[in-house]
Amino acid sequence: MSDVTVLNLGKTPATTVLKLSWPAITEQCLISMASLIDTAMVSSLGPSATAAVAINVSTIWLLEGFSTALSAGFMYVIAHSLGERKVTYAKRAVREALTSTIILGLILTLIVELMSPFLCTWLGGADEIYQSARSYISIIGFGMLFKSLTIVLSSILRAAGNTKIPLRINIISNLVNIIGNFFLIYGTRQIYLSQTSFTIFGANLGVSGAAYATTFSHIVSCVLLLVSIYIAQTPIKLRIKGDYRITKSLLSRVLKISFPVAAERTALCFGQIALTKILSSVGTIALAVHQLANQCESIMYLPAYGFASSATTLIGQSLGAKEFKKTDAFAKTLFIINTIFMVALCVPIFIFSKNIISLFTPSTETIALGSIALKINAATEPLFTLTVVMGGICRGSGDVKFPLILSLCGIWLLRIIPAYIITNIFAFGIIGIELAVGFDVSIRGLICILRLKSGKWKPSYTIADNSKIA
Repeated sequence: MSDVTVLNLGKTPATTVLKLSWPAITEQCLISMASLIDTAMVSSLGPSATAAVAINVSTIWLLEGFSTALSAGFMYVIAHSLGERKVTYAKRAVREALTSTIILGLILTLIVELMSPFLCTWLGGADEIYQSARSYISIIGFGMLFKSLTIVLSSILRAAGNTKIPLRINIISNLVNIIGNFFLIYGTRQIYLSQTSFTIFGANLGVSGAAYATTFSHIVSCVLLLVSIYIAQTPIKLRIKGDYRITKSLLSRVLKISFPVAAERTALCFGQIALTKILSSVGTIALAVHQLANQCESIMYLPAYGFASSATTLIGQSLGAKEFKKTDAFAKTLFIINTIFMVALCVPIFIFSKNIISLFTPSTETIALGSIALKINAATEPLFTLTVVMGGICRGSGDVKFPLILSLCGIWLLRIIPAYIITNIFAFGIIGIELAVGFDVSIRGLICILRLKSGKWKPSYTIADNSKIA
């Protein structure tokens, strides 16, 4: 049997990490760029349009977090199964993942549609953004099933060591989203090229047009990923015929990972929702500034999710194969490479923060505040991304309680409480809030370094190997 793992993809741990990670990093960068283009298109409509999207973002992250948690559980099972050379069991896990995700996606769709009339009001949004905000979240809700399948199927392919298929499909999906924005957000207009002009159709749907384009792109990526599961030559390639029933034994293994990950994501997202409410109390400009700074920040942190995805695969497969020295080497290498990558990326963003923010809004006040917020993000990003990579390592090893505890303490004790005090007692506004966020992620990043060095993230059965990270 050919090797079904990716443990020997390169001659050294570093080359293995880079070969496995570059498609995932490229994919995350494309997601970031498409998101920035999407933000720029919406922001051109004004701060109110930006705020109408921003007030929904934390809730969308919360709901998508359940799909991410489910994908983490199945990634763990599939990566370990392939490391143990249990290919048949891995394929069964894929079929059960499809069934579980469809059920979850339908539940999430129902939740969104029920809450859509009330969410903007609950979060303290201004009356001027209510209709746009409600329309945006309702349209996104109809695509939750497809988004859930996209998240889980992409993770399954990565757990099997194939990061190129999700990359290719993501390129197509992003193009669909951008083209959809071009025709759906704006009205019919004249385009001038040299001495020639021609009319371009536009639906003039504004914020709703952005939501329709995003939802359609999710449908496209979902269909292509489903096809790939059945036709692509991967270790987990399926036949259409098979048993798709959910079994108690396999689901219990998945949920041991998924429940803590879901709790972690829920804590983070409720924290973000609480932060959104604090931002709403400061005003529409504060919401717009935070949204733009976060979107620009995604240039920095999304590549770390590529390393985190590779971490789950490499740690899971090496533990399954009982190659514990490789487990240690991969973990240490991931931290080092991620740090080098992030510093190289964050320095120019820090320097040119004002120029970057000005690409997305004509508002002088938004540019001035947004550039300061982006500098804070750039300065703290290398430490923040260590928590992302550590999360991937922990999901591969099954150490899911540590990220949960770290996230709970960080988001509420180090972020929300200081942000509330800064805003309501000292009246520092949006910059004070961004400083609180930077403090939170910096402390968590330092704790992750200590956790990696301690070796406590590894399962107890690896102790006999006497492998410690120096």
